[in-house]
Amino acid sequence: GAMGNAMWTGVRLRELLDMAGVKKGSVLVQFQGLESGPGPEGLGSNLFLKSLDLGNPVLDECVVAYLMNGEPLPILNGFPVRLVVPGYFATYWTKCLTWIRILDATDENFWMKTGYRVPDTPRGNTTPEEVKAGKVKTVPIERLPVRSFLIWPDGSSKIPAGMNVTLGGIAFSGFGRVNRVEVSDDGGINWMTAKLGADHGAYSFRTWEASWTAKSPGRYSLAVRATDDKNNTQPDEPVWNPGGYLWNRIERQEIVVGNAS
Repeated sequence: GAMGNAMWTGVRLRELLDMAGVKKGSVLVQFQGLESGPGPEGLGSNLFLKSLDLGNPVLDECVVAYLMNGEPLPILNGFPVRLVVPGYFATYWTKCLTWIRILDATDENFWMKTGYRVPDTPRGNTTPEEVKAGKVKTVPIERLPVRSFLIWPDGSSKIPAGMNVTLGGIAFSGFGRVNRVEVSDDGGINWMTAKLGADHGAYSFRTWEASWTAKSPGRYSLAVRATDDKNNTQPDEPVWNPGGYLWNRIERQEIVVGNAS
């Protein structure tokens, strides 16, 4: 899906909950927006509802936002207000926020019980065989894993041998600030540290750059990996689950280097 990076202005969710008064015995806070539709028959998915545990620390960072980059929210971004859940997948970022409810029992609605769930395993990893056998326990998807991307060069054109090139891209993590990005051109044997761009916040995209020179013609595979301030580093192993979620394997871009003509 599409991704973006923005500055949000709003009211802290905790302040709204404190003003409303949360009764003893409450366990979840549920969010509902104006988005709705017929949904698959019999699944109860026509209303989009998401919930968070009242003891979840992320609630201290949640914002009911009314401005995006200093301007009123556009319709497509959730006007008039939307929920911002820093570090979490966008499924929680309820657009056109209409209702905030406090629940005293487990949320059994489709979008918590069935949709947007991942295996309760490290990295959400499992196998088709385990899923088919019904052995996989699942939990609602939550935080974005640490990731990084090489954006330029994009491999669409040949680079002359001996030419110094500035590599660049972005990195982010749902667990905290990105504090290191590294690049390798030899299959991950050696890594050089990239220069990080401005720090715009714990969950913001962070740009990076690195100087690289290919001394001889050939095909190079440039790999990039990021590390956040919770010491989460991108792995070089794939992840599989039925929804295709939580993929954060080290990305590679093939670059062709040739003689100048």
